[in-house]
Amino acid sequence: MDVLAGIICGLVMGTVLLGAGIYFVMVNRDIYDRLNKRLPEGISPTMVMLGFVVGTPPLLAFLGAIAGLIYHQFEEAYPDSGLGSSNFIFTVAVLGVAALASLIFIAIRKRTARPGLLVSIAFTGIFGWLLPLIANWR
Repeated sequence: MDVLAGIICGLVMGTVLLGAGIYFVMVNRDIYDRLNKRLPEGISPTMVMLGFVVGTPPLLAFLGAIAGLIYHQFEEAYPDSGLGSSNFIFTVAVLGVAALASLIFIAIRKRTARPGLLVSIAFTGIFGWLLPLIANWR
C-alpha cells in the first residue's frame, strides 16, 4: 500500500512539475533558440521538450515508489506522529529535502526562484503529508 501511495503522489508531483515547466517555457520565450544553439546536431528542442513531457510522469512515479518504500521503513522504525503527519521523522526529512531544493532554486536565478519555491512547497505537501495520509488510509 505504501508503494502505491508513493506512485500516486509521484504522478501528482509530475503534474505539478509539468505545470512549472510550462510556466518556465512561457516566461522564457527565447528558450527554443537557446536550446537549439546548445544541443548537438540532429536533436531538436522540440524533441527535448517532448521527452520532458513524456518522461516526467513515469520518472516521478518511480521516485514516488521509492519514497513509498522509504516511508514504509520509517513507519516501522519510527511510528511517531507529528506535524499533522502520521510519521514525524519522514515529514521532517521531506521538509529538509524541500528546503535544500529551495536554496538551490534561489541560488540559480531569480527568475526560477518563484516557480521553484512553489514546486518545493508542493513537494512538501505531496510527499510529506499526502503520502502518509494515503498510505495509512485503510
